Amino acid sequence: MITEIAFSAYPAADVRKLHEFYTKTLGVPLGDPMEFDGVAGYAEAKVGEGYFALLLDEWLDRPKGSGAGVVFEVDDLDKMSAELRAKGIEVSEPMVFPACKIANFNDPEGNKVSLHQTTVPH
Repeated sequence: MITEIAFSAYPAADVRKLHEFYTKTLGVPLGDPMEFDGVAGYAEAKVGEGYFALLLDEWLDRPKGSGAGVVFEVDDLDKMSAELRAKGIEVSEPMVFPACKIANFNDPEGNKVSLHQTTVPH
């Protein structure tokens, strides 16, 4: 039985570039990128109970630009969306569901990022 996600290995053509985006723009606490043969190849952060990792896409044996998706839980989706728009990032209008709301945007490499806020039932 699967009980949780251990980590998400997220493809990156340029680990340093995405490291900067996720740490400075979203505040994800990624550690310094690990280098292999002089190339940044991996960085990870503990987010909640799981891990979010940037991994050089060629190591995932998949075509460049094949994309990926990650969903980050946030405490205030509207506030986070406004902060990202102020930084010039195009964020979708939130989709509202009975138990949550979600907004999406793309990172600098075109990977889909979703912001998720669990709503309290009325």
